[in-house]
Amino acid sequence: MMKTALLLVTVIGCSSGDEPSSTPPPPWGVPITGGTLLVSRDQAAVVSDPDRDRVLMVDLATQAVLAEVALPNDEPGRLVEDAAGRIHVALRRGGGVVTFASGRSGEILYRRATCPEPRGLAYDAATDLVHVACTGGELVSLPASGGGAVRSLRLDRDLRDVIVSGANLTVTRFRTSEVLTVSAQGTVASRAVPPTLQRIGISFGGSNLVPAYPTVAWRTIALPDNRVLVAHQRQVNTQLRAEKGGYGASCGSGGPVETAFTLLEPGQSPAAIAPFASGALPVDIAVSPNGQQLAVATAGNGLVQVGPIGTIYSRDMDHCGRTGGFPGGPTAPGNPGAQPSDQLGTPTSVAYAPNNDLVIFYPEVPALVVRPGGYVTGSKTIVLPGELGYDAGRALFHGQTAIGLACASCHPEGREDGLVWEFEGFGRRRTQSLAGGILERGPYHWVGDMKDLGVLMDDVFANRMSGGQVNHSQKVSLGPWLNRLPAPAPVAAEPTAVERGRDVFAAAQCGTCHNGALFTNNQLVDVGTGGKFKVPSLLGVAARAPFMHTGCAATLRARFGAGCGGGDKHGLTSTLTQAQLDDLVAFLESL
Repeated sequence: MMKTALLLVTVIGCSSGDEPSSTPPPPWGVPITGGTLLVSRDQAAVVSDPDRDRVLMVDLATQAVLAEVALPNDEPGRLVEDAAGRIHVALRRGGGVVTFASGRSGEILYRRATCPEPRGLAYDAATDLVHVACTGGELVSLPASGGGAVRSLRLDRDLRDVIVSGANLTVTRFRTSEVLTVSAQGTVASRAVPPTLQRIGISFGGSNLVPAYPTVAWRTIALPDNRVLVAHQRQVNTQLRAEKGGYGASCGSGGPVETAFTLLEPGQSPAAIAPFASGALPVDIAVSPNGQQLAVATAGNGLVQVGPIGTIYSRDMDHCGRTGGFPGGPTAPGNPGAQPSDQLGTPTSVAYAPNNDLVIFYPEVPALVVRPGGYVTGSKTIVLPGELGYDAGRALFHGQTAIGLACASCHPEGREDGLVWEFEGFGRRRTQSLAGGILERGPYHWVGDMKDLGVLMDDVFANRMSGGQVNHSQKVSLGPWLNRLPAPAPVAAEPTAVERGRDVFAAAQCGTCHNGALFTNNQLVDVGTGGKFKVPSLLGVAARAPFMHTGCAATLRARFGAGCGGGDKHGLTSTLTQAQLDDLVAFLESL
C-alpha cells in the first residue's frame, strides 16, 4: 500500500514546499515497448525490467522472488522459453541475447551478440532455434542450446516481432505494420499490410470520408489455431490544424491516430477487427492457454482490458469503427470486460499463466498483479524489490489526452512514426524524431517556430492535442528524459566505402549545415525545397525514411534524385557519379 500511495502522490505532482523545485529528479525509465513478461511452464513469472536493467524471476504460487539479475546498460526486452525450459531475453541496448537456465533460476548460461538493437524473439521447437528480429533489418537464428548464429539474414529495416508459422517465420515491421513471411530458405515469400479503412474526417468545417492507413505495430502474437493477431495503430489521413483541439480529426471527436487490430489467417488477406479494446498505445496483448480470453494493455489510459477471444470474428467495417472495450460489458458470461485500473501506474506487459491466470507487470511500483481467470475479483499484488520509479516527463509522453492521442502515438519509442501529415496552412510535414540529443536541437519543428520544449508542450500537447495544462514537473522533466534516448544505431557498412563517402560529404559542402556532434547547425536554411526549414540532425538518419520535410524521398538514395532534394542548393551533388552517391549514402548510414 505504501508504494501505491507514493506513486499516486508523485503522479499528482504534490510538493511539500511553497514553490516547485527548479531542478527535477534524475530522469527515470525508458520508452515503453511492452512484451517484457512471460510465465514459464512451471508457474514462474519472468520479468524483463528495462527501466532498471534487470530480469526478475517470481514464484506465482508463493509470491517469492526467486532471482534478481542485474544487466547494466542492457535494456532487457522481449523474452521466450524454449523446449528445455531455458529463458532467452533480447537485450535492446546490449546488442544481444542472454540465456538463463530456467524461469526459476538466475543462472546465466550464455550471452551472444546478435545485432545493435534486437527487438523480437521466437522459439522454433522443430529446429530448436531462437530467432531474433532486429531494428536494423537483421534476422538472426541461434541454437537454443548455445553456440553461434546458424543464419543471419538482412531484411527490411525496422523489424519488430517474429513468430514461428510452421516452416516459415512471420516478421512484422514496426512503423509500417507490414507483415513479412520468411521461408525456410530465408527468402521473403510474401508481404502483407493490415487493411486501409474509411473514417469520417473533419476538414474545413465539413465532414468527409478519408482513408485510415495502418501504422505502428506495437505487438504481434500467435493464436492457438496458427492465426496471427497484430495490435497496431492507424493514421486517419485528414487535415490537421494548429489550433486548440486541432488534432481532433476522426469522426468529429477522436484524434488522428486510432488503436486497431488485424487478424492474419493462412491463405487469406489480412482482416481488420472491430477494436475490442480502447485506449492509446496497445503495447502488449496475450491469449489465455485455454484459448478463451484475450488481454490487451493500453499504456495510454493505463488499463488492461480482457474479453472473449470470439471478439476477433467481429470485423471493422464502420466509418467510425466500433470502440469502447469488449462487446457485452463486464457482466457478460465469460467476459471480464474493460477492467478498472489497478492504481499502480502504467501497465506495460501482460501474460497468462498455464492455469489461465492473467499476470500484469507495473514497472513504476514495481509490482505484478495476478488476476485469477483474468478477473479483477480475487486479484493479488506481488510487490517486487526496488524503489519506486517515476518520471513526470515519461508519464506525460505516454499518457493519452482527451482525443485519445499520446506523444508516443506519433513518436513511438521516442523516435517517429515515419508518417507525413497534412496541416491546414502549412502543408505536408514529416514527423521528426525526438531521439538523439533533443535538448541540443532547438528551436523545434521544421520551421523552427517552437523556441524550446516548454513552448512546444504548451502549444502542441496542451492546445492542439487537448492535453490540458502542462504542470511544472512535466515541463522540467520531459526534456532531460527525452535527452537520454539515443539515436538509432547506424547500419553496418563497408569501411572503405564509408571513408570515401566522408570525403564526398565534405567536397559537396554538406558539412556547411550538417556539422558538430549532432551533424546540424540548428539553423533555418532555404535548400531549394520551398522555403526555409530546420537543418535536421543526421544521427541515425538511416532509420528515418522517408526523408525531407514532405517525405518526398522514400530512400536516402532518392533524396539525391530530381524533384525532391533541392538540387545543388542542397549540397553540390548534381555532378556526383553513381559510385560517389553510393559512397555518400554509405557514410550517411554510418552516422
